[in-house]
Amino acid sequence: MENKQEILGQYFTKIEIVRRLLDLLFSYKKYDNKIKILEPSFGTGNFINGLNEKNYLNIDGCEIDKDLSKKPCDFFEMPLTKKYDLLIGNPPFSKYNLKESYYSLKNYIKSAIWPSLYLTKKELKKDKEKIENIFILKSLKHIKDENSSIGYVLPISFFIKNKNKSVKDEILKYFSTIIIYQNDKIWFDRNIPCCFAIFANINKLKNKIIVIYENSIKNEEVFDIKNIHEELIPQVIFHKNNGYIKNDKGVPLEEFLENKNIKVKKSYKENNISAGNILEKNKIPANKLVENYKLAVVRVGNASVGKCGLINIKDDILNDMFYIFDVKDQYKKNKQIKETICQQINQKIDYFRNITCRVGSKSIKKEDILNLKITA
Repeated sequence: MENKQEILGQYFTKIEIVRRLLDLLFSYKKYDNKIKILEPSFGTGNFINGLNEKNYLNIDGCEIDKDLSKKPCDFFEMPLTKKYDLLIGNPPFSKYNLKESYYSLKNYIKSAIWPSLYLTKKELKKDKEKIENIFILKSLKHIKDENSSIGYVLPISFFIKNKNKSVKDEILKYFSTIIIYQNDKIWFDRNIPCCFAIFANINKLKNKIIVIYENSIKNEEVFDIKNIHEELIPQVIFHKNNGYIKNDKGVPLEEFLENKNIKVKKSYKENNISAGNILEKNKIPANKLVENYKLAVVRVGNASVGKCGLINIKDDILNDMFYIFDVKDQYKKNKQIKETICQQINQKIDYFRNITCRVGSKSIKKEDILNLKITA
């Protein structure tokens, strides 16, 4: 199969990472060694091996790749009557620009396990859905009781604000505790932003989300479960609260900027403003109308995200990499305010680079800019 790894979403977790994840899980949730465990996509078997090292031996496994299993089986064909105390592992990841890597509903219409038994109404309306989401939804139907848990390696994009809402809502029907763990190591044979998510019911952590980022030490933040649809990426939260460039002094830009769409001329091919030259646009020429100048902030790109410049909406043509902001009415003719805001945003480019973590190129949200504090 050409592009097998991408199509099957195979990113095998290193054994040293697996051991850390298992230690983390069992530090929060105590289980005896007789529990029944499922690894629904065992790949090279590192999770099963790690569990065996801890004397957990009552393990079922699924793996669809015949090159990795003598008895390949499809998790989506597993009968829902099979129940487990713990489901753990690294489900496949969908590759955002490779549709063959997604779960396709039509592939399972004739299955003995009808998709309607585990998909939500929203997912049933889609022809394709991210396969990691479907793994979670079906896994929910395999938990034995309220003492059961799920621990999955997931792409970090799962916890982007307001993404995968129907899946997150379904999780909350079964679990009252969520633990999201990320560290500064590379987990696979390539560097893909990911995390380990534990879904459980833990009395002392009822209705809590624990977000952990581990570098040299374990950094922990606690949120109410109602924040499930907020941005819950541990590395991002760590850098916002404890990063090398802090954002704790001054006045938020929302005091100076309007939060509304600004129409500008755009072209992918014929533009005179890009991330490559935006830093040069930091002054308003003396012979130009100040009110025609708006702030353009690069919204995406590993090297360019967060760069800011002042663009003239009458003269300039931009590509689609920018958020455009106007200042509030009392500042529209204030050249000094506009140039100062531009300068201070550029002084914190590293802040923007550190508070974003995506599967593809880094990207920031408008609210990241509006929440930035300056001393204008």
